[in-house]
Amino acid sequence: MGALLAELDLTEPLADALWHLDSADGPVSMRHLASLLRCDPSNVTFLADRLEQRGLVQRHTNPSDRRMKLIALTPAGARLRSHLLRDAAKSPLSRLSQEDQRRLRDLLAKTRSAAESASPRTRSKG
Repeated sequence: MGALLAELDLTEPLADALWHLDSADGPVSMRHLASLLRCDPSNVTFLADRLEQRGLVQRHTNPSDRRMKLIALTPAGARLRSHLLRDAAKSPLSRLSQEDQRRLRDLLAKTRSAAESASPRTRSKG
């Protein structure tokens, strides 16, 4: 995957943001994307800025709540996302069903969260 990201001039965080945006699902709120990426909304603003500069996403104001920003893939972003997905499908994990892949992703995210919360750097001293 590293070679593909280098070829596409993407960092892992940018690719991760693209990965979580699906044209079929339509625009998502920046806050929701932050929760999917497990990061602060300000980080999503930074990522959205970079992706928007490259013409891969567009930001819109939510018509029902003008304070909320929505982000959606452009046609170029959808093509690049498809390229990422095709490359990922070449891995042995592609043999798992989509549901099993989602389950594995969720379990790995829980494992990561548990490891981070158990880390001496993140535990509060009591």
